[in-house]
Amino acid sequence: MENPDSVVFLESFYEPMAANLARTRLEAADIPCFLSNENLVSLLPLYSPITGGVRLYVMRRDAEKALEILHHEPVPPSTEPDVASFAADAPDPVTPRCPRCGSSNVAWGPATRNTYGLWSGLLSVLLRYPVRGNRFHCFHCGNEFK
Repeated sequence: MENPDSVVFLESFYEPMAANLARTRLEAADIPCFLSNENLVSLLPLYSPITGGVRLYVMRRDAEKALEILHHEPVPPSTEPDVASFAADAPDPVTPRCPRCGSSNVAWGPATRNTYGLWSGLLSVLLRYPVRGNRFHCFHCGNEFK
């Protein structure tokens, strides 16, 4: 006969941050749990696959409820873009389309390619650090545009 108060292994995570997020979700639902191998994987991340990652344990009586909580994907409250998350110098939050391929899979951020003008190129040489502006980057075709 299985003891409902025994501790059982629930899930393994290769990153300590993901394991701590899962632990926090369970503790928020009043399910007692704990992690093992967290310090080892934090200090030596290459050992994570060898040790089985950061392991999450719960009581046997809470295992089914914990799995349900961890594997439940919450529905996002809104499908509108979050205007507050855009940088102050970012353009309109409406998702633009790539002029080359028409994809909407684009993001605003620092340019990944050397897009130097005369002054930014000279300043980059003097500072020994690349000075790049922000541009849209298309993840479909790799095009960068303003």
